[in-house]
Amino acid sequence: MLRPCWTCGGSIGGKEGSLLELTEKAGPDRLECPQCEQDRAVEDLGPLVLPVPTKREQMAALVSTPDDPWWEVRVLHAKLYPAKSRRV
Repeated sequence: MLRPCWTCGGSIGGKEGSLLELTEKAGPDRLECPQCEQDRAVEDLGPLVLPVPTKREQMAALVSTPDDPWWEVRVLHAKLYPAKSRRV
């Protein structure tokens, strides 16, 4: 099962039971459902960059696997988009 849409928390494949959800394959790198992705493009918001894991979260991850479906993507985004280059 894939993680939920980051923005709305719904199904990453689209509205549950919709033709889009049933026919379009949602890749593991998808962050938002098609509707939220489209809204982001229409509003010209730029790419979605997830929040950097806190030091506390990083230390806890050394002991046990975080209960965050976004953990691996957040860690990857922290490496790809260092805090100093992020827009605030």
